[in-house]
Amino acid sequence: MLPRVRSARGARGLPPRPAKAGRRKWITTQSGGRPHFMKKAVKLIVGILLAALFLALSLRGVDTANALRNAMHASWGYMLASVAVGLFGHNLLRAWRWRVMLTPEKPGIGLYNLFSTTVIGYAASWSLPLRVGEFLRPVLLAEREGIRASAALTTVLIERFLDGLAIVALSAVAVMTWNGREGIGPEGEAAIRYAGWGGAVVLCGSALLFGLLIGAAATKSRWEGRVESFAARSKNRLLASAARGLVGLVEGGTILRRPAGLALTAVLSVAVWMVIGYSVWLGLKSAGIEITYPEVFILMPASVLGIGIPTPGGAGSYEYLVSRALQYLFNQPLDTAYAATLILHVLITLLPTVLLGSVLLWRDGVSIARLKSTMAAAAGGSP
Repeated sequence: MLPRVRSARGARGLPPRPAKAGRRKWITTQSGGRPHFMKKAVKLIVGILLAALFLALSLRGVDTANALRNAMHASWGYMLASVAVGLFGHNLLRAWRWRVMLTPEKPGIGLYNLFSTTVIGYAASWSLPLRVGEFLRPVLLAEREGIRASAALTTVLIERFLDGLAIVALSAVAVMTWNGREGIGPEGEAAIRYAGWGGAVVLCGSALLFGLLIGAAATKSRWEGRVESFAARSKNRLLASAARGLVGLVEGGTILRRPAGLALTAVLSVAVWMVIGYSVWLGLKSAGIEITYPEVFILMPASVLGIGIPTPGGAGSYEYLVSRALQYLFNQPLDTAYAATLILHVLITLLPTVLLGSVLLWRDGVSIARLKSTMAAAAGGSP
């Protein structure tokens, strides 16, 4: 029989130390598990609370029975045309733009894969909490095409910058050439003023971040070695991962060093939002709201902000902001404006996108288990 080994505390006649080490070890080893789960849960709860708040605000003063009646009498012809333009025209342009941005990484990526992945990503964002589609879309494309996930993620970041600049430009032109501003009242003037401030913030922020990314890409050879050396020496895994992620992020922005490709990407960004605007215009006509096509871009900041607020699927925030913009800027009855908002959000955008995304998942043989494993691999630091 082996002799019993006594601890140092036992040898000195002291009682054994309370079992805290096990708990500390659990917390250390599970740092990516339970705390991460709690963080996601908090975000989800906050999103649900925001949705409830905005939904309550959006329904104030609305005769829901009358609004639903108006929605049921919408023109199906205009509605289907709006779905076709928004679902296919808009997403095909996004796929083309994505292809241009990824040309330095892999020339000639198939347009179908880009379109399919784009729609699947948006379907996930509309139907799942925490907007996971924004991360899923580039990661899934990287797996399908055998490219670096960091490169695909960078192009999505560049897309967001260009989208912001395109929206600000189109909205500014629409406001400056608008003849209907005289009769909008104080609420409408306040809405335009807030939109102007928001546009200035988006413009300055996008230009600053875009400039930093261009500068980092242009000077990459000067700092890349030092950053990679820091990542290799660092004992802090988070800092090391952030350093490697920075290098990967800038590597994915090769398109920024190609003026012709960047110019085409910018033109396609404006085209994307012009097509979205046409889809919205058709959707408004289906609800009986007659505004001109350029006036849609005066409404667009409210639409984008409504979707951007982190509520599940834009629920509540979209209805509140868009219905009030229609009421205050275009003198639409609130019930009619609310019906139009429901049509645009639910019948034209959310349901068709989720349905087509589900069909493409089935057609492409992409299972939910595969999506989960792809996301987990990317979160774990896959290149």
